[in-house]
Amino acid sequence: MKIENILKVAALVLFGGAFAMAGTVCPAGNGANPLPYNPDNAATGCNVVITIPASGSITVVVKDVTPYENSEDVMVGVVNNSSAPVGSVNITSTTGVFGLDGDGICVYTFVGSAYCNANQKAGIDPGDYYGPTSTFSAISSNGNNGTVNFSPAIAAGASSYFSLEGIPTASLGVSTGPSATPAPSSILLMFTALVGVGLFFLSRRFARPSIR
Repeated sequence: MKIENILKVAALVLFGGAFAMAGTVCPAGNGANPLPYNPDNAATGCNVVITIPASGSITVVVKDVTPYENSEDVMVGVVNNSSAPVGSVNITSTTGVFGLDGDGICVYTFVGSAYCNANQKAGIDPGDYYGPTSTFSAISSNGNNGTVNFSPAIAAGASSYFSLEGIPTASLGVSTGPSATPAPSSILLMFTALVGVGLFFLSRRFARPSIR
């Protein structure tokens, strides 16, 4: 057997096929209870990819129309191509994407699924739909709208992922929320303002005539 074939077999044995099927943005199933279906496994690994550009509008692209559990749930990747960290994204839909029903990605095992705790593995919403750095908030009563929060924020040039309810669709409204980490320019402005205030009070102190 050729050495490259030996290495491929070793990778499949050691990593349960994850090495061969891991996507560039979203993970692939492995272990004891893998994802029933690996979306776009030769590329992104996601059903849907949200891309935040350096300029212009946010794009939502369907990469694979088959849900990861072969029913109605989707793996969503977020790629940050902007120059600032992204602390959250607000998602709107007409299809109840936050109408979670107990079969988020943490119910299955996949590359990097060690972050999933017992409740998430048991399918307790909304945690079972969380990615390794994400949580949900502000979910509307009809499940159409919600906010995905990232901690730490997705750095410029980086990506993260999570899962949602519904057939893969590009008809999502997406906007970014405030970053969890102040941008360097904001920190510089704050520092400059503090220095200015300090110098102002220092100049007043020395300008004040001495009283004998």
